[in-house]
Amino acid sequence: MQTFLEYTSFLLIVLLAVYVRQILYFFRGLARLTAGKNTYQHSVTVIIPARNEEKNIERVLNSLLRQNYPREKLAIIVIDDQSDDRTSLIVNEIAQNSPITMTLLQSDITSTIRSPKIRAMTLGIQHSMSEIIVTTDADCIASSGWISTINSYFEENVGVVTGLTVYGKDDRISASFWGIQFLDFISYTAIAAGAIGMKRVLVSNGSNMAFSIKAFDEADGFETLLHINTGDDSLLAQKIVASGKWKARFAVEETAAIITHPVLTWKEVFQQRMRWVGQTAYYPPYMMFFMICTFIMFIALTVTIPITLYEWNSIPWIVLIGKFSADYLIMNRFAVITKTTDAMKYFFITAVIHIPFVLISTVGGYFFSFEWKDRKLKKESA
Repeated sequence: MQTFLEYTSFLLIVLLAVYVRQILYFFRGLARLTAGKNTYQHSVTVIIPARNEEKNIERVLNSLLRQNYPREKLAIIVIDDQSDDRTSLIVNEIAQNSPITMTLLQSDITSTIRSPKIRAMTLGIQHSMSEIIVTTDADCIASSGWISTINSYFEENVGVVTGLTVYGKDDRISASFWGIQFLDFISYTAIAAGAIGMKRVLVSNGSNMAFSIKAFDEADGFETLLHINTGDDSLLAQKIVASGKWKARFAVEETAAIITHPVLTWKEVFQQRMRWVGQTAYYPPYMMFFMICTFIMFIALTVTIPITLYEWNSIPWIVLIGKFSADYLIMNRFAVITKTTDAMKYFFITAVIHIPFVLISTVGGYFFSFEWKDRKLKKESA
């Protein structure tokens, strides 16, 4: 057992070095984020896929109707994805009195497109005449300056803009459960923002994303993504930037943030994270290497930490503290930038459960089916 610990400890030191190096890379990227300077007001269409969202759709539409953006430059398209509740009825009622052009479309159930999200987005884009497409979810709320702030980032050669999505407080769950979800969720965004700061694209959350229709067309849109059922937003952003002609930007202002709802149970949390795992199969090689090393490090820590209680070895604990320190460094930097530092009080409890949480979600996402919008899906092969 002691020999096993010695060999594993050496491996852990190497893996920690890889982990810290990559986290510092993203940390440097965060320092390079700057505000948008564009003043030209593009024509914008907001596309919202919705399935059984009668409890939420009115809130998101009202938040869009309060935008401080020229009404003649703004349009809203809602795609009803086979809802069997009052979603369509509510949208039609709001559209009748809307000062902004609002259109309701029904998703085509005969389409050969596998992903419900891509199917809905494709339909919305086909009915849009705008220069910029902005996407959000039906359970989100935008500040009045959201569109204006996102538009300010579409300077010359910018093809994709993404921003922060945060969980709003919910009295139905405990503060600690909310805090864990909040920090875990924005940790992905911190890495995404850091990558963009380093002129790379990893993740772009469809709840707060915008892209130039010209860049979309030049990248052949969703053409090569029709076989997937998750990760379409991130993969589209990667495609747009891959040509080298278009850049990505991350909107750092508070006005660019979107508020959404946390889920209410641990089962829903795991189902959500399992769905996100699907897109990682398409990440660039450097990120795949980082994730594989991280996964191995997490397994090694899970095995060795309990063993050290019987046969003491300080290396696993040093590696664990090193991981926590690197995580705190980047998360605190991102929280300061996005003015979400209040959530950092939940960092310790989130850090403690992070390793088993990631291991379970990763295994589940790659080998088991998951639920999304009352549908059972399974990650497709890369």
